[in-house]
Amino acid sequence: MRTTLLGFMFALLAACTTVEGTGRGQLNLFSPDQEAELGREAYEDELKGSKILPETDPKTIRVQAIGRRVEAAAKIRSPTMAQRMEWTWTVVDDPKSINAWMVPGGRGAVDTGMVDFVKSDDELAIVMGHEASHALARHGTERVSHGILLGVGVEVTGAATGSEAVGEGVSAAVELGLTLPHSREQESEADDLGLLIAAQAGYDPTQAIDLWRRMEARGEGTFEFLSTHPSEATRIERLQRLMPQALEVYQRAKLDAALPVSTSGEPRSQSHSDH
Repeated sequence: MRTTLLGFMFALLAACTTVEGTGRGQLNLFSPDQEAELGREAYEDELKGSKILPETDPKTIRVQAIGRRVEAAAKIRSPTMAQRMEWTWTVVDDPKSINAWMVPGGRGAVDTGMVDFVKSDDELAIVMGHEASHALARHGTERVSHGILLGVGVEVTGAATGSEAVGEGVSAAVELGLTLPHSREQESEADDLGLLIAAQAGYDPTQAIDLWRRMEARGEGTFEFLSTHPSEATRIERLQRLMPQALEVYQRAKLDAALPVSTSGEPRSQSHSDH
């Protein structure tokens, strides 16, 4: 039994990592390669039965153009994970759904209801940056890992007591972890990372305030104590505190984009000093 407990503790220590861009400690039992495989399966499951707009549709062209800039910005701000992700943006023809998402590994989708709801590319980039940040921060497999550890804890306890109470298995934990809503902490982290990524991509971060206010006015927001998501008022207050930094990133990104090419003939890279 002592060996079992020691092995359990060593597994926990080995699974400790840090979220790139925020420094938050995180428990994650999956490698990036395993995460990408889970994401591919979740992506296919999520799109089953959906009507996908073709690549030539103007809405698809718009989303993918913004997605390329979000990807490039993510590779500046969160290079380790962004370089390993399989960046894909699909547009789902669902005008009644104001939604966007990205699964672990970098495959995401935007519903046409969201494309129609936003007032500008800036707002759409903020939404897409937010969803990409969930994948960059590995939030999905973090939730899966916590679910698995709950099952492992039952196993260890069962071994100590002679009980046969053992978790149903990893597959159930994976399914729940990838489909349940993100936690309040994860949503807040994605707000912060997403805002800075959108700013790095050259989109106006101040548009986030009006975006979330309109979402709240439509009833998309919920009372904070009833949801894992922060209330829109709390979200706006936090984003306003982050706005000076985001504006600095935005102004620097615009300046760098306007700079002439270097003597080597390559465009000058964007500064990392604001990380």
